[in-house]
Amino acid sequence: MLSLEQVNAFLTRHFPQIGPGRDFIVEAVDPMSARLRLVYREEHLRPGGTISGPSMFALADVAIYVAILGEIGVGDDPDNAHLSAGSLTVTTNLNINFLRKPEPRDLIAEARLMKLGKRLAVGEAWLHSEGSDDAVAHAVATYSVPPR
Repeated sequence: MLSLEQVNAFLTRHFPQIGPGRDFIVEAVDPMSARLRLVYREEHLRPGGTISGPSMFALADVAIYVAILGEIGVGDDPDNAHLSAGSLTVTTNLNINFLRKPEPRDLIAEARLMKLGKRLAVGEAWLHSEGSDDAVAHAVATYSVPPR
């Protein structure tokens, strides 16, 4: 299993658009789960002052991907991590239900893997506004895992 530091190092190197210091902060990587934060910025708002659907979708997708990375890892050689099964895992389907209007503040995603097989991973993410336990969205996603 990858540590929080290893996941952040991988994201910084191979996904600079989502790595630390950007919109997403990986707060925890635990067995079969991860917690991420979408940092509030006005760029994430849609008319009406709420966080946009595409921003919530991206948070759910990245959170479940990080949970998978935490379990599968990125190989023994960090320089060639882009060739490992974990890093080459791709989203094949993501369904999201928007449950209520999120407040204009940070969003938290609590992701957990429901199944991690040899070829497919299935996970879910619950999203809520910082400071609230009420879910604003729920996503279920399937990822294709390349042979290890």
